[in-house]
Amino acid sequence: MDNDSLNKQIDQIDKAFHAFWRGILLGDKSVSETLQGIGYIDMQLIEIACRRPDAILKEIRDYLRIPQTTLSSVISRLEKRGLLRRIINHRDMRSFSLEITEKGKEILEEHKKNDYRQAKGVLLLLEENERNEFIRLFTKISSKMGKDRL
Repeated sequence: MDNDSLNKQIDQIDKAFHAFWRGILLGDKSVSETLQGIGYIDMQLIEIACRRPDAILKEIRDYLRIPQTTLSSVISRLEKRGLLRRIINHRDMRSFSLEITEKGKEILEEHKKNDYRQAKGVLLLLEENERNEFIRLFTKISSKMGKDRL
């Protein structure tokens, strides 16, 4: 493939990505009030606290690739909202883990419903055979991008 052709494809995918994310982020007016003010990193922490309650904060910070100061401020904000608690890690008594609260579980459930609604909206824009191809390609790309798991 020559550079001109690749550059044209890069331009096309760049425009498509921006339009897609704009549609996802701004197009859904049905996001509940409970999710207002919950950012990407916030939701990642809530999900990790639910999925991996034994993870220490250093593992979480490394996974999210964020500075310690950012992690601390996000955790403090989520603790003030009553969504998470810092607790002593049972594997390493010198470290902390995160514990999701009942209110945090409600937020997580609402987030999952919102994700489902958005995914359904995207898929309904396509024909059945296009959906299967989109899922296949999207899964292939995301599996190669997201190698590090917590």
